[in-house]
Amino acid sequence: MPRNLSSDQDRSSKPTLKRKLGLLDATSIGLGAIIGAGIFVVIGVATGMAGPGVLVSVVIAGVSATFTAFSFAELGAAMPRAGGVYEYGHEMISHAVGFLIGWLWIAGNIVLGATASLGFGNYFSSVFTFVPAKLAALGIIALVMLVNVIGIKQSALLNDLLVIAKVGVLLLFVLTGLPKIQLSNFSTLYPHGLFAVIQAAALFYFAYIGFPRIATTAEEVKEPEKTIPRAILAALTVSILIYIFTSVTAVGLIGYERLGSSPTPIADAADTLGLRDIVEVGALLATFSVILTSVLGQSRVVFAMARNEEMPSFLSRIHSRFDTPVYSVLLSGAIMAVLSFNLDLAGLASMGSFCVLATHVLTNYSAFKLFRRTPASELRFRAPLRPINSIVGALLSLILLTGLPLETMVIGLVASMAGVIWYALYTRWSRKAMQRSDGSKPQVSTREVMSPSSAPGDQTGFLPSLLTDIARNNADA
Repeated sequence: MPRNLSSDQDRSSKPTLKRKLGLLDATSIGLGAIIGAGIFVVIGVATGMAGPGVLVSVVIAGVSATFTAFSFAELGAAMPRAGGVYEYGHEMISHAVGFLIGWLWIAGNIVLGATASLGFGNYFSSVFTFVPAKLAALGIIALVMLVNVIGIKQSALLNDLLVIAKVGVLLLFVLTGLPKIQLSNFSTLYPHGLFAVIQAAALFYFAYIGFPRIATTAEEVKEPEKTIPRAILAALTVSILIYIFTSVTAVGLIGYERLGSSPTPIADAADTLGLRDIVEVGALLATFSVILTSVLGQSRVVFAMARNEEMPSFLSRIHSRFDTPVYSVLLSGAIMAVLSFNLDLAGLASMGSFCVLATHVLTNYSAFKLFRRTPASELRFRAPLRPINSIVGALLSLILLTGLPLETMVIGLVASMAGVIWYALYTRWSRKAMQRSDGSKPQVSTREVMSPSSAPGDQTGFLPSLLTDIARNNADA
C-alpha cells in the first residue's frame, strides 16, 4: 500500500501551510522558473559553440535534466513538505546535510534572483531612460514581495498570466518563423565537431534547472503525491519542446554564425519577422516570472528550516489572513534587494551555478537512499529505471560542478562553510536556550525520531552525514 513518508504527525503543533494549488498552478511555477530570459540569450552562446548542432545540444541537456527531475518527482511524492530539497536531505541523509542542501539552495537562488532583477532593471531602464536600473530592480523585487505576501493563490495567478504571455510570445515566434526558415542554414550540422555539441549541452543544462521550485511548494499543492511528479515532468517536457522549436526557428531564420555572435539572438531572429518588440517584451515578462518564483521558492525553504528549529522561529510564522510565511518572504526579498542594489553580481552570479549543482548532486543521493530504504510498493510515484536515474543524475551534476571555474568553486565552498558554521552555532545555542527554559537537558525532538537518518547504524555517506550532524550538535551543547 503506497504511503506518504512525511505523515506530519510530528508537526501537529507546528505551523503548516494550506493546500491551494492545483496541477496547472504547480506546472506554471515550474515553467515560470525554467523559461527565463536566459533562453532569449543563452541560445546564442550555445549556437556559437555548436553551430546548427545546438538542436542536439538542447535535447541532450533536456534528457540530462530529466534524470534529476525523476529524482525530484519521486522524493516530492514521498515527502510533500515545504522546503523541497532541504526536506529530502533532512529526512534521507541527516539533519546537518539537509540544512546544508537548503542553505546552498537558498544562497544560489537569491544570487540568481538578484541577477535576474538587475537584468530586468537594465532592460526597463533602457526603455524608460529616466528610471535608474537599480531603482527598477528594487521596484520589481518590492512588487514580487508584496504579491508573495498577499497569498500563494495570488502569486500563482500572476505567474500563470506571465507564463501564458511569455510562452505565447515564443509560440508566436515559432509559428510565424518556422514556415520561413532556410534549410541551407542546416547544411553543416556540426561545423565545430561533436565535442562542441556536448559543451553546448552542458551550458544549456542551466536553462532547465528551474523545476525544483515546484517541490518547494509541495505543502501547498493539492494531492501532492500525484500533482508534484506530474507538474515537474510536464514543466520539463513543455520546456524541452519549446526550446527545440525555438532553436530550430532561430537558426533557420538567420543562420548559426549571426545567431552565435548576437547578444540578443532571439530578438535578432524575430526582427526578420517584424516581431522584435514583442519578443523583447516577452523577455522582460520571462525575467519577471523568474524573480516571482525565486522569492516564492526561497521563502518556503527558509520557512521549513525555521519550523525545524534551524532558523529563528519567527520565520515560520504564517499570516492569519494571507496564509503565507510573511517573514520568510520579506527576508528573502530583502536580501535580494540588498545584493542587487549594493553589489556587482558579475563575480557572484556563477556561485548560483555551484549551489544549484551541489544541491542536485545531494538530492539525487537522497533519491538513491530512498530506493535503498523504501520498497517500491510503498511509494506513490516510482521513477523509471530507479535507481539508475539518481545515479546518472548525480554523476552528470557532479561533472558539471567540477567543470566550473576555480574561483567559482572557492566562493561556493566558502558559502558552504558559512552554512556549516551557522548550523553548528545556531543549533547549539537553540539547545542551550531550550535547556535554560525548562531547567533540564533537552529531549530528542520528535523530528529526530521520525527522520530515517536517525536509524541506528545508518549515519553513512557524505562525510558520514556531515560529521554525524556536527558531532550531534556539539555533544548536545
